[in-house]
Amino acid sequence: MSAIPNLYLKWRAFRELIGMPLSDAQIGAQIFGEGREGAPKFSKLIYGDYGCSPEIAVELASIINKRLDTSRRGRGLPALDAGLKPGDLTLPLHAFIRRLEAIVETSDADSRDRAQQALLSDLAPAFGQPGSARLVVERFSMTRSMGGFLPSGGEGPIIFEAGKHKGRLAVRGIDRQPAMAYTFLARDPRPLGQHSWDFNWSETLSWLPSPSRPAFVEGELLLMPQAAPINPTPGRFLATSVLLWDETARAALDPRGASADPDALDEAQTSRFLTNLRRLQRRKPEAVTASGAEYEVRV
Repeated sequence: MSAIPNLYLKWRAFRELIGMPLSDAQIGAQIFGEGREGAPKFSKLIYGDYGCSPEIAVELASIINKRLDTSRRGRGLPALDAGLKPGDLTLPLHAFIRRLEAIVETSDADSRDRAQQALLSDLAPAFGQPGSARLVVERFSMTRSMGGFLPSGGEGPIIFEAGKHKGRLAVRGIDRQPAMAYTFLARDPRPLGQHSWDFNWSETLSWLPSPSRPAFVEGELLLMPQAAPINPTPGRFLATSVLLWDETARAALDPRGASADPDALDEAQTSRFLTNLRRLQRRKPEAVTASGAEYEVRV
């Protein structure tokens, strides 16, 4: 079995939904043996740097199933019969979470909310973070400008009404044009009483074709050349803009390689992109700038 780039998201969801008293270091020791290598190997495993062999998949599924069984027994349910299969580790993220919930047969509202918030913190890592660069949301009516820029960390999301408003994303607070930009949206459907895994991945995360080379006009980087009608999909949306200043760092950021054409990234590519972004921010912070903002769509 090859590496699983989104395993860290699945593991995070499992911890928040079900709970796990053991630390990652302890889990690593169980899988890879006692010693100094267990914790770093487990970290590499869940972030897709280390191949998930059939033997490792069996061991990890067994650890998860023991915890699922404990959760069931603690609530007076029968012992676990058919648990998570090793192959389930390769399921899409949302299908994996639905599988966990079906096996454990419950997940309370608080744990579901924690899991949703944890996933959004991974999928929109720049939201609420301070910085001079600010992703802003601009709202227009179909006939005239409505004004209203929302810098990241503002007092509340701009509200769009489908069929009435158009929107545009831009970055302010920078003084030059970056080499390229990556821009995507993560949907939070909790205002509708739902969670991301109630939908398919493609219904909760979308990309502008990336990388793009947006124009820098009058002190503002226009991630979209013009305002576009709002998609009639209700919910809260977290927008993320990643500006790459050093084109030579593209290979370290984009999992498709340094010469990929602008396009949407799929689930595995997005998961790896976010891992690469975090690492690039630590190792070469001057090469990349990430910022985030939010808005809400009502239908």
